[in-house]
Amino acid sequence: MSGDDPKQSEQAQDRHVGQLAGLGAGVLAGAGLGTALIPVPILGTFTGALVGGVLGSEVGKTVGVALLQGVRAFTESLAETTKPDQ
Repeated sequence: MSGDDPKQSEQAQDRHVGQLAGLGAGVLAGAGLGTALIPVPILGTFTGALVGGVLGSEVGKTVGVALLQGVRAFTESLAETTKPDQ
């Protein structure tokens, strides 16, 4: 990756961060939903967390990139407006 375009490596990093964030959110949401839908102790929580983690990871890959790029653009615009005139 040392010779890659910086924009591509930034997108790859955003994709990875989004995937991990989606995984975490999916596991938590899925565990809660699985516990409610499958009232068998441990089985419902585990199944929900597993399914939620897989789905959250996939959603995070796409949504995470867009979200992180939007946050980055927003913070850069704030940084530009707070710079003193030279």
